[in-house]
Amino acid sequence: MKKWSLKVKVGVYAALLTMVALVAGAAVLMPVLYFHQIAQLDETLENDSDEFLRDLQNFKGAPVDPRRPLARKFIPLSLQTRYLLVEGPEGQILYESPNLRGVRLEGEPGQTRTVELFGRNCRIGTWQQGPYLVHIGTRLGTIERFQRDLRRGLLFSLPVVGLVVFFGGHWLGRRAVAPVADLSAAADRISAAAPQERLPMPPTNDEIARLTEVLNRSFDRLQASYESATRFSADASHQLKTPVAVLRAGLDHLSRETGLTGPQAAEIAVLRQQTRRLTALIDDLLLLAQADAGRLALEAEEIDLIPLVAAAEDDLQALVHDRGIRVEEELPESLLAKADRRRVMLVLQNLVENAAKYTPEGGVVKIVAREVDGWAVVGVANTGEAIPEEAREEIFERFRRGPSVGENVRGHGLGLNIARELVRAHGGDLRLARADGGWIEFEFRLPGVGQEVGGELRAGSSHESCPIPPRSRPVNQEVADSDPPCR
Repeated sequence: MKKWSLKVKVGVYAALLTMVALVAGAAVLMPVLYFHQIAQLDETLENDSDEFLRDLQNFKGAPVDPRRPLARKFIPLSLQTRYLLVEGPEGQILYESPNLRGVRLEGEPGQTRTVELFGRNCRIGTWQQGPYLVHIGTRLGTIERFQRDLRRGLLFSLPVVGLVVFFGGHWLGRRAVAPVADLSAAADRISAAAPQERLPMPPTNDEIARLTEVLNRSFDRLQASYESATRFSADASHQLKTPVAVLRAGLDHLSRETGLTGPQAAEIAVLRQQTRRLTALIDDLLLLAQADAGRLALEAEEIDLIPLVAAAEDDLQALVHDRGIRVEEELPESLLAKADRRRVMLVLQNLVENAAKYTPEGGVVKIVAREVDGWAVVGVANTGEAIPEEAREEIFERFRRGPSVGENVRGHGLGLNIARELVRAHGGDLRLARADGGWIEFEFRLPGVGQEVGGELRAGSSHESCPIPPRSRPVNQEVADSDPPCR
């Protein structure tokens, strides 16, 4: 029932409640009707007893001696079909109806009771009428048939009433949640790409309208906070680029000075390395700020991913060559996709660097590429420790690093987040395909040639394409750090 819609739940709950109410009402109504019918029957039997005495008093030729037996002609027609036993003053039987067949009726005067006669329930009443003690009884068949028919009717009506109430409740639930469904659809359109969207105000001034007003005010505050944070990140990154570039240029100039002592040269090398890391971090923050603001431009074209994957594999070989890590590949001759070459290269660089960080010495890194249902799919897998279930989505968060990364492993925890943002900007997705059994695999898919690409597209490129290093080119950390970032 947890997966049912609210409309269905309203219908089901209404039907169940109605059926329970009917059963409870029947449990009260049927005994009330039964005792009411019994009371009416008792009153009828008492009236028949009174009528019998009046007939004896008014009937010509009626016996004067109350001890003499009574002939059938003295019995009213209404009593001839009932059980009737008339006793005299000394208890002698003056009349016994043939249908009693010798059964003796007993009871105290003024008492009515239900007994079983001849396998049937009967109602017997006893009244003192002058010198006569009259016992009158009748079968309860009519009352019992009424109770049985009423019970059967309620039983047969329960499913019908349940269905009627269910569909009625479903209709009412649909009418009731229609404004909520409209609000959900409108809220779904509010995103980082369209933060100005708001929920439509209902025409009526009810609880839904007040809720909509409160939510719209909350969205206004969230938009203001989001834009402020995005603007701050972008402005701060832009402001940092110039002084860091000046600092880096100065350190490069100092490193070329002659006459530096060994410790001085080592210190300058460390500072250069830190400024390169700071430059890469600023570039990453600028890229994320563009993605958050919905201004991430994609210069999509038809490209072959295999040369890009091969270049990323060369970088990976250079990163792990001294750790005994084996690199394997399963690549087709070509894999076409409609994507931005520079952005895809950055995604691959982040994934292979992530694999290099997490693969233990003597491990294996495997890169696979294939086409699946019109999508270009690339996977980067490595041996390593399993990722706990609760951390499998957290690793895609910003500034979140894997649980097994040592303190000596460089990084800021932005690589996977940037890679996912770039892939999703293309209309694809990056996911953790495997994280147990000794293998960790990240897989991303990009639209094929015949599919649409998400993000903001530009017809031409105003920037240089990101150069792809040839497979034979060795890539070391110093070269990688000194090369301009491919952003």
